[in-house]
Amino acid sequence: MIISKLDFMKKAYLPLIVILFLPFVSLATKHIVTVANYQFTPLNIPNVFVGDTIRWQWTDGSHTTTCNQNLDPSTAYPAGAATWNSAISATNPSFEYKVTVAGFYIYVCLPHTPDMVGTFTASVVSPVKFSSFSLVANKEKVQLKWTSENEVNVDHYSIRRSTTGADFLEIANLKATEYYSLIKNYSFYDTKLEPNQTYYYYNIAAVDKDGQQTFSETKLYKNETTSTKLIIAINPNPITSPGHVNLTFNANKQGKMDVTIIDNQGKVLIQTTMQAYMGVNKGHIHLGEQPAGTYTILCNLNGLKEVHKIIYK
Repeated sequence: MIISKLDFMKKAYLPLIVILFLPFVSLATKHIVTVANYQFTPLNIPNVFVGDTIRWQWTDGSHTTTCNQNLDPSTAYPAGAATWNSAISATNPSFEYKVTVAGFYIYVCLPHTPDMVGTFTASVVSPVKFSSFSLVANKEKVQLKWTSENEVNVDHYSIRRSTTGADFLEIANLKATEYYSLIKNYSFYDTKLEPNQTYYYYNIAAVDKDGQQTFSETKLYKNETTSTKLIIAINPNPITSPGHVNLTFNANKQGKMDVTIIDNQGKVLIQTTMQAYMGVNKGHIHLGEQPAGTYTILCNLNGLKEVHKIIYK
């Protein structure tokens, strides 16, 4: 069989053409959100890009993931984005949403809003890359250190902080350096730590000159100068009918918090467990048809115990 010069060139260069186009293939990411203990984990999903998929995965309880202003006006999504509303329960243990529009999203669990809420910000793929991001304790302040690569068209970096892992606020911004370098190092000191706040969440947004944002991963910082409290807040207290009470609590590591509610005679009324992840957690108890009165709530997590009083009207 005689192979022509043209056929030989086609066969010889075809693999090269395929190889040349491989770097331009974009690999989407699937982000997993655990639905348990009346909270979404993580509360704020890091590094979401258009084309990625969010997957909510059931662990316990009966919940929804909902982003639809007709169903709950507190939800938010960019113009043109598809809305969603799906049960997350034992009979419907997962739901997936593909992100097609860049912007800020707030979603809720309908039966437990406004206490069960999650967020994410979707970005278009940006040339900038966060190759490292770390937190360094320095007495009563924390140093944020990050390295960027391929910094193209970046205007500034927005340093953002949260005490819950969901509601991030900008605490400072740094102008991007103008000198040319493939790798650039940045540093910022947060000196405004609250004396009674144990955990802080940090992330950084690279904001380009067109307003597009690319986010670093979210880092958790533990303020070792504070005394560790288990229960941060119990609300509402006093509790009114139908008896829903929310617990916000700290956890030094992953585990389960045992919660017991007893009456004035020492009778155990409710016993439950709440899933805990390192950092700030939220839980929910329904007192239901219990009579009005003052109750004691006992909490035990990883050997740390606290006792609190709650009033049910």
